[in-house]
Amino acid sequence: TRHARRREEILRTAAGVFAERGYHGASMRDIAARLGVRQAAIYYYYPSKTAILEAICREGITTFVERVGDIYAAPIPIEEKVRRAIRAHLEPMIEQRFYVHAFLFQRRELPKSARKPLDAQAHAYEALWRAMLEEGQRAGAIPAALDPRLAALAILGMCNTVARWSRAAGEFGLDRVADSFGQLVAHGLFGGQAARPKRTGRKATI
Repeated sequence: TRHARRREEILRTAAGVFAERGYHGASMRDIAARLGVRQAAIYYYYPSKTAILEAICREGITTFVERVGDIYAAPIPIEEKVRRAIRAHLEPMIEQRFYVHAFLFQRRELPKSARKPLDAQAHAYEALWRAMLEEGQRAGAIPAALDPRLAALAILGMCNTVARWSRAAGEFGLDRVADSFGQLVAHGLFGGQAARPKRTGRKATI
Protein backbone atom coordinates (compact mmCIF):
# COMPACT_ATOMS: atom_id res chain seq x y z
CA THR A 1 0.00 0.00 0.00
CA ARG A 2 0.99 3.62 -0.32
CA HIS A 3 1.20 3.90 3.46
CA ALA A 4 3.54 0.91 3.72
CA ARG A 5 5.73 2.18 0.88
CA ARG A 6 6.03 5.55 2.57
CA ARG A 7 7.01 3.97 5.88
CA GLU A 8 9.66 1.90 4.12
CA GLU A 9 10.98 4.98 2.31
CA ILE A 10 11.34 6.80 5.63
CA LEU A 11 13.19 3.87 7.19
CA ARG A 12 15.53 3.47 4.22
CA THR A 13 16.33 7.18 4.18
CA ALA A 14 16.77 7.40 7.95
CA ALA A 15 19.08 4.38 7.95
CA GLY A 16 21.33 6.17 5.47
CA VAL A 17 21.34 9.35 7.55
CA PHE A 18 22.14 7.41 10.74
CA ALA A 19 25.03 5.64 8.98
CA GLU A 20 26.47 8.94 7.77
CA ARG A 21 25.99 11.10 10.85
CA GLY A 22 25.52 8.64 13.68
CA TYR A 23 22.31 8.28 15.65
CA HIS A 24 22.98 11.25 17.95
CA GLY A 25 24.31 13.39 15.12
CA ALA A 26 21.19 12.89 12.99
CA SER A 27 17.92 14.68 13.53
CA MET A 28 14.34 14.33 12.33
CA ARG A 29 14.96 17.55 10.39
CA ASP A 30 17.86 15.88 8.56
CA ILE A 31 15.69 12.91 7.62
CA ALA A 32 12.87 15.17 6.45
CA ALA A 33 15.29 17.24 4.36
CA ARG A 34 16.68 14.12 2.72
CA LEU A 35 13.13 13.01 1.87
CA GLY A 36 12.14 16.50 0.70
CA VAL A 37 9.21 16.74 3.13
CA ARG A 38 8.31 18.64 6.29
CA GLN A 39 9.06 17.13 9.68
CA ALA A 40 5.36 16.80 10.43
CA ALA A 41 5.05 14.32 7.57
CA ILE A 42 7.48 11.96 9.31
CA TYR A 43 5.78 12.29 12.70
CA TYR A 44 2.60 11.05 11.05
CA TYR A 45 4.31 7.67 10.55
CA TYR A 46 6.81 7.55 13.44
CA PRO A 47 6.47 9.43 16.74
CA SER A 48 10.22 9.83 17.34
CA LYS A 49 13.73 9.20 16.10
CA THR A 50 13.95 6.33 18.57
CA ALA A 51 10.91 4.67 17.01
CA ILE A 52 12.53 4.93 13.59
CA LEU A 53 15.78 3.33 14.78
CA GLU A 54 13.86 0.55 16.51
CA ALA A 55 11.90 -0.21 13.32
CA ILE A 56 15.11 -0.23 11.25
CA CYS A 57 16.81 -2.64 13.66
CA ARG A 58 13.77 -4.91 13.82
CA GLU A 59 13.67 -5.07 10.03
CA GLY A 60 17.36 -5.94 9.90
CA ILE A 61 17.41 -8.82 12.39
CA THR A 62 14.09 -10.32 11.25
CA THR A 63 15.48 -10.74 7.74
CA PHE A 64 18.53 -12.58 9.06
CA VAL A 65 16.58 -14.97 11.30
CA GLU A 66 13.99 -15.89 8.67
CA ARG A 67 16.51 -16.57 5.92
CA VAL A 68 18.91 -18.68 7.95
CA GLY A 69 16.05 -20.46 9.69
CA ASP A 70 14.78 -21.67 6.31
CA ILE A 71 18.26 -22.80 5.30
CA TYR A 72 18.81 -24.67 8.57
CA ALA A 73 15.55 -26.59 8.07
CA ALA A 74 16.33 -27.51 4.44
CA PRO A 75 17.23 -31.16 3.66
CA ILE A 76 20.63 -30.39 2.12
CA PRO A 77 24.24 -31.29 3.04
CA ILE A 78 25.73 -29.30 5.90
CA GLU A 79 28.46 -27.67 3.78
CA GLU A 80 25.81 -26.37 1.39
CA LYS A 81 23.80 -25.08 4.36
CA VAL A 82 26.80 -23.15 5.65
CA ARG A 83 27.56 -21.69 2.22
CA ARG A 84 23.94 -20.63 1.71
CA ALA A 85 23.74 -19.21 5.21
CA ILE A 86 26.87 -17.12 4.61
CA ARG A 87 25.37 -15.78 1.40
CA ALA A 88 22.05 -15.07 3.15
CA HIS A 89 23.92 -13.15 5.84
CA LEU A 90 25.98 -11.17 3.34
CA GLU A 91 23.16 -10.24 0.97
CA PRO A 92 21.55 -7.58 3.20
CA MET A 93 25.05 -6.42 4.19
CA ILE A 94 25.59 -5.41 0.58
CA GLU A 95 22.09 -4.63 -0.66
CA GLN A 96 20.59 -3.13 2.52
CA ARG A 97 23.73 -2.31 4.42
CA PHE A 98 22.40 0.80 6.17
CA TYR A 99 19.71 -1.30 7.88
CA VAL A 100 22.33 -3.80 9.00
CA HIS A 101 24.74 -1.06 10.04
CA ALA A 102 22.05 0.40 12.31
CA PHE A 103 21.32 -2.97 13.92
CA LEU A 104 24.95 -3.92 14.46
CA PHE A 105 26.38 -0.61 15.60
CA GLN A 106 23.56 1.69 16.72
CA ARG A 107 20.94 -0.42 18.49
CA ARG A 108 22.78 0.21 21.77
CA GLU A 109 21.44 3.75 21.56
CA LEU A 110 17.89 2.45 22.08
CA PRO A 111 16.31 2.36 25.54
CA LYS A 112 16.56 -1.00 27.29
CA SER A 113 12.88 -1.80 26.77
CA ALA A 114 13.28 -1.52 22.99
CA ARG A 115 16.72 -3.12 22.85
CA LYS A 116 15.92 -6.23 24.89
CA PRO A 117 13.72 -8.00 22.27
CA LEU A 118 16.22 -7.13 19.55
CA ASP A 119 19.06 -8.62 21.58
CA ALA A 120 16.95 -11.73 22.13
CA GLN A 121 16.54 -12.10 18.36
CA ALA A 122 20.28 -11.65 17.89
CA HIS A 123 20.95 -14.45 20.40
CA ALA A 124 18.41 -16.65 18.63
CA TYR A 125 20.21 -16.00 15.36
CA GLU A 126 23.56 -16.99 16.87
CA ALA A 127 21.90 -20.13 18.25
CA LEU A 128 20.76 -21.06 14.73
CA TRP A 129 24.33 -20.90 13.49
CA ARG A 130 25.56 -22.88 16.48
CA ALA A 131 22.93 -25.56 15.89
CA MET A 132 23.93 -25.77 12.23
CA LEU A 133 27.58 -26.34 13.12
CA GLU A 134 26.64 -28.91 15.77
CA GLU A 135 24.66 -30.74 13.10
CA GLY A 136 27.83 -30.85 11.02
CA GLN A 137 29.75 -32.27 13.98
CA ARG A 138 27.19 -35.02 14.48
CA ALA A 139 27.46 -35.89 10.81
CA GLY A 140 31.26 -36.03 11.04
CA ALA A 141 31.72 -33.22 8.53
CA ILE A 142 33.04 -30.76 11.14
CA PRO A 143 35.73 -31.72 13.69
CA ALA A 144 34.24 -32.58 17.08
CA ALA A 145 37.03 -30.63 18.82
CA LEU A 146 35.82 -27.34 17.30
CA ASP A 147 33.86 -25.14 19.70
CA PRO A 148 30.61 -24.50 17.77
CA ARG A 149 29.80 -21.31 19.66
CA LEU A 150 33.21 -19.77 19.02
CA ALA A 151 33.10 -20.91 15.40
CA ALA A 152 29.65 -19.36 14.91
CA LEU A 153 30.81 -16.06 16.42
CA ALA A 154 33.93 -16.12 14.23
CA ILE A 155 31.90 -16.62 11.05
CA LEU A 156 29.43 -13.89 11.96
CA GLY A 157 32.24 -11.54 12.97
CA MET A 158 33.95 -12.03 9.62
CA CYS A 159 30.71 -11.44 7.72
CA ASN A 160 29.74 -8.42 9.82
CA THR A 161 32.89 -6.56 8.86
CA VAL A 162 31.36 -6.09 5.40
CA ALA A 163 28.93 -3.57 6.92
CA ARG A 164 31.92 -1.31 7.64
CA TRP A 165 33.37 -1.52 4.14
CA SER A 166 32.94 1.64 2.11
CA ARG A 167 32.24 0.90 -1.55
CA ALA A 168 34.39 -2.20 -1.80
CA ALA A 169 31.55 -4.64 -1.09
CA GLY A 170 29.46 -3.28 -3.94
CA GLU A 171 32.45 -3.29 -6.27
CA PHE A 172 33.20 -6.94 -5.54
CA GLY A 173 29.55 -7.96 -5.79
CA LEU A 174 27.55 -10.39 -3.65
CA ASP A 175 28.52 -13.51 -5.61
CA ARG A 176 32.24 -12.91 -5.31
CA VAL A 177 32.19 -12.00 -1.63
CA ALA A 178 29.87 -14.90 -0.70
CA ASP A 179 31.91 -17.44 -2.70
CA SER A 180 35.19 -16.26 -1.17
CA PHE A 181 33.85 -16.29 2.37
CA GLY A 182 32.19 -19.66 1.83
CA GLN A 183 35.41 -21.14 0.50
CA LEU A 184 37.37 -19.73 3.41
CA VAL A 185 34.98 -21.15 6.01
CA ALA A 186 34.48 -24.52 4.33
CA HIS A 187 38.10 -25.28 3.48
CA GLY A 188 40.27 -22.72 5.22
CA LEU A 189 43.32 -21.00 3.83
CA PHE A 190 45.25 -24.24 3.41
CA GLY A 191 42.60 -26.58 2.07
CA GLY A 192 42.08 -28.29 5.39
CA GLN A 193 45.75 -29.28 5.78
CA ALA A 194 47.83 -27.54 8.38
CA ALA A 195 51.19 -26.32 7.17
CA ARG A 196 54.08 -28.13 8.83
CA PRO A 197 56.97 -26.03 10.13
CA LYS A 198 60.26 -26.53 8.37
CA ARG A 199 62.95 -28.38 10.32
CA THR A 200 66.11 -26.35 10.66
CA GLY A 201 68.14 -28.87 12.63
CA ARG A 202 68.61 -26.28 15.38
CA LYS A 203 67.12 -26.33 18.82
CA ALA A 204 64.42 -23.81 19.47
CA THR A 205 65.39 -20.85 21.61
CA ILE A 206 63.14 -18.58 23.59
